[in-house]
Amino acid sequence: MLQGTRTRFVIPVYQRNYDWKREQCERLFDDLEDVVKRERESHFFGSIVSQTDGDTKIIIDGQQRITTVYLLLAALLRQIRDEAIPVGTNDRLAEFIEDEYLIDRYARDDSKLKLKLVKGDQAALAKIMNPKQEEDDKLDGESNVTINYQFFLKRIAECGLDAESIERAVEKLEIIDIRLERDDDAQLIFESLNSTGLDLSEGDKIRNLMLMNLPAEQQEYRYEHYWNVMERNTAYDVSAFIRDYLTMKTRRTPVINRVYPEFRQFAKSLDSLALLEDLLRFSRYYGRITGIIQEHTQIDNALKRIRLLEMSVVNPFLLSLLAYADEGHLSGKDLVKVFNIVEDYLFRRWMCNIATNALNKIFAGLHHEVLRGMATDDDYCESLKYALLRREGSGRFPRDEEFRRAFDERNMYEIRRIRLYLYDCLENGDNVERVNVVDMLEDGTLSVEHIMPQTLSRQWRDALGPDADVIHDRWLNRMGNLTLTGYNSKYSNSEFASKRDCEHGFRDSGLKLNRFVADCDIWDEPHISERNERLWQRFLELWPALSTSYQPVAEERENHTLDEDFMFTNRKIAAYTFQGARHTVKTWVDMMRDVLSDLYGIDPVAFRAVAFSDKFPARYFSDSHLEYGFEVGPGVWFNPGSSTSTKLDVLGRIIEKIDGVEPYDLSFELYDK
Repeated sequence: MLQGTRTRFVIPVYQRNYDWKREQCERLFDDLEDVVKRERESHFFGSIVSQTDGDTKIIIDGQQRITTVYLLLAALLRQIRDEAIPVGTNDRLAEFIEDEYLIDRYARDDSKLKLKLVKGDQAALAKIMNPKQEEDDKLDGESNVTINYQFFLKRIAECGLDAESIERAVEKLEIIDIRLERDDDAQLIFESLNSTGLDLSEGDKIRNLMLMNLPAEQQEYRYEHYWNVMERNTAYDVSAFIRDYLTMKTRRTPVINRVYPEFRQFAKSLDSLALLEDLLRFSRYYGRITGIIQEHTQIDNALKRIRLLEMSVVNPFLLSLLAYADEGHLSGKDLVKVFNIVEDYLFRRWMCNIATNALNKIFAGLHHEVLRGMATDDDYCESLKYALLRREGSGRFPRDEEFRRAFDERNMYEIRRIRLYLYDCLENGDNVERVNVVDMLEDGTLSVEHIMPQTLSRQWRDALGPDADVIHDRWLNRMGNLTLTGYNSKYSNSEFASKRDCEHGFRDSGLKLNRFVADCDIWDEPHISERNERLWQRFLELWPALSTSYQPVAEERENHTLDEDFMFTNRKIAAYTFQGARHTVKTWVDMMRDVLSDLYGIDPVAFRAVAFSDKFPARYFSDSHLEYGFEVGPGVWFNPGSSTSTKLDVLGRIIEKIDGVEPYDLSFELYDK
């Protein structure tokens, strides 16, 4: 398709700019290297939709692929002529590449390039192809065209292959070539290709990756005995399951729309059948965690309570834990104890309204941290307690003082998310004989009732006394004044004696939550306060404070993500982890040098847009040499003369603009205070 002395390609103006990033270019070059090393006959590269006008092809769909291959060949030509790479047996390869793929020597117009991009990209391409252009720093550093061209220059020089091998690998790329007639509505077809239909889920893409290249018989067997069973175990939400699976395996949480590329990288060196077997195994654990698979044991009861907390962020830890127990390291009794500790941690944090952004990272690596601190399997619970109690900031386990303050101050009526969990625990605890509070709250059989009503009648004001409004304001939505009833509408604003003594009133109620209320003669501040205190004691029984004297065998360093609510000031960094890769460093400046360089490599255009904007953090960057700074990328210098918090703020603002990178992808290990 690309070859031919007169063939030219034009990208219509209605298409977006060229926007492939390093990730896509790196994958293409990896695939080409694989073609060479494995002596493959072909490699499928997708589809191209074009419309012919004489010798010109109007590219309707596929400009990213065509432009990227053009840039790769342009970089290959440059490296041949600069003698940066051995040529191979064809000593006229440079002329062949130039004439067949890149240049139309006989073009009548000024531009002899065979590829015409949209305006901004075309200017960058023209500079690349100008033989007089010798210094890369004069190129347009804002364009993905330039950036990817420079990437290919580097990869070609470092790959260890000769130019002829690379060019032959490019020839082995295969496409589906769809050619439209001249009368076809190209714009309508472009819109149809890019805006209709149901996108494949991440799970769909992973299924295709795991099964597509197998012989038909193997495909059928593995789908039936592995993949389809896994789908049933996960209620067909394979994408969510594999996201938790990857988090457990890699100890970092992929963004949901990047589960497939993360999985592809993870699976690259693994045996596909062994990986399918592992996925199937963990899908069974996932089924128990989500309630799809029920074994009606104490373990399932404990998992149900955790589900009611609606915090799926804990799932990767639970997957590790169920596998660990299944391997014989934890008894069922100890497993339930671990669940209770996790439940305690999550509820206390919810009660104290602590931000949840730290939990992804905590639960991604918690099992590993606990194992590192253990001497024997019997130490798991104590090591877990230690791991949770040592945390500070937004990862902390709330102590009793903070827990009590939240109990006294929080509006416990205006809650929705864990209302079912809270009242199920208060009514049933661990009792074998249980009231089905959850189902009855869900279907409206039960509702949460204010004993002292939301609107005070004259009778209620008389009963409460001269400070009725103060009492009402102080106690209305606190636990001492809230209960469960199936007759909320009937009670309405009735005076207390009527609510207590009427048919189905508090004295007729079979709920434990109503026993104290049923025995009261009046409902005033002393009685509300007394019931509130009884419920506080119940809270302490259900969600007790953790304590341990355990000292771990090997302690994990304190670790915090970029998006945590944590004060890094006056703390010394030992290492950082970015997108799953851990690096030791001596100073925060060393970390900045490395991470800024990585971010620039991922998306230089977005990076430069932030660095040279007229808003913060632009003042920390320069396009010229800085005496105390360091170079991040071509023409981009960073001034590290700022506080730790400012440095991290700079990173956060850049990461916010780069697709595929999240603040929790970057974490820091700190030395002890």
